[in-house]
Amino acid sequence: MYRKSFILLIIFISSCTGGEELETKTQFFDIKGFFEAEANRLSNKKSYVDKSVIQNNQAEVKKKLAVDWDNELALFIASDINKPAWIDSYKVVGDGVRVTYLAIDTNLRTRFVEILKDKQGKAVYFKIKNYTRSKLYESSEELSYFPDSIYKINKNQTVLFLGSNTYQIIGKILK
Repeated sequence: MYRKSFILLIIFISSCTGGEELETKTQFFDIKGFFEAEANRLSNKKSYVDKSVIQNNQAEVKKKLAVDWDNELALFIASDINKPAWIDSYKVVGDGVRVTYLAIDTNLRTRFVEILKDKQGKAVYFKIKNYTRSKLYESSEELSYFPDSIYKINKNQTVLFLGSNTYQIIGKILK
């Protein structure tokens, strides 16, 4: 009897401890959250896009294209710089209108982020530079985004034994 009570008491005590959640506070602008909200907003608005894709100088243009905005903005969402381990990994330069994040650690994928804000503090322009390198692969990305207007993705990648590819995607957001 005492043994069962003791086991129940241990289970009860262990279930009560550790219930506090640590509040995660973003150190930098929440790029991931912003672009997830943008993808959701554009999906709900059923926004279309006029999109041109150039791959290795081969162009393709599509008009009034319905897109999956989560997928379309995935490179922007993946440029999140708010990981707890990266708190001291970026230098922040800015005034109230322009904020620039520069990677101090050259092993980080997202190396540069520039955000312009209007007088009300709303983000009106993003420029992001990403770079990845390994023994087999090298990739650089330059991303630009004007909310409700246009986005641009320039990507260069080189894969050992397969060669190089360049991509440029320009999307004009239609309301």
